[in-house]
Amino acid sequence: MSDFEKDLLYFASPALLGRKQANLFSFPVTCLTDYRKEIEKYKKELAPLGISVEYLYSRHQRVYLLIYRKDMLLQYLKQPDVKDFLIREGYPQNIGEEASFQECICTLRQHILQGDEFPHEVGFFFGYPAEDVFAFIREKGRNYKLVGDWKVYGDGKAALRTFRSYARCRKRLMEQAAAGASIVSLLEPVCAHAAV
Repeated sequence: MSDFEKDLLYFASPALLGRKQANLFSFPVTCLTDYRKEIEKYKKELAPLGISVEYLYSRHQRVYLLIYRKDMLLQYLKQPDVKDFLIREGYPQNIGEEASFQECICTLRQHILQGDEFPHEVGFFFGYPAEDVFAFIREKGRNYKLVGDWKVYGDGKAALRTFRSYARCRKRLMEQAAAGASIVSLLEPVCAHAAV
């Protein structure tokens, strides 16, 4: 298993297995030359499974990749309160629709690159519970109940179950890939089942 594959599995397992709509991971820009061929390979191999690999941005000597399931992401962004908030933040009026998807990603990229801090709406793109994203924005990242993959303000028990589920995804894929299974072969049965 290559270093890129280890990173992909460690940081994006929940999205790869369909438990989450998107994951972001980064690596030093010095690795880009070595990783470039593998990134292109996985873009092609994962696309038929409904999984996209996209360069999101590069900053502070790191490259950031977004691994996502477009159908899940579009569905989430259609939530009325999420959609209304994002439109107020400069996202397209038809957010949540296929026609605006790339414009939404470009807007997210611009917000990341133009701001001094990470735009808090990114939590919507990662599929965090909307109530937690809204509370994080309102509370400025303080007064949370617990922290794991995100800061939790709402249902702590549900969040803990989700955190454990993400950890199981990571462990399962890492172990199976370390035993010699290809990443795509591990995902094909999951994606076939999801399509039924």
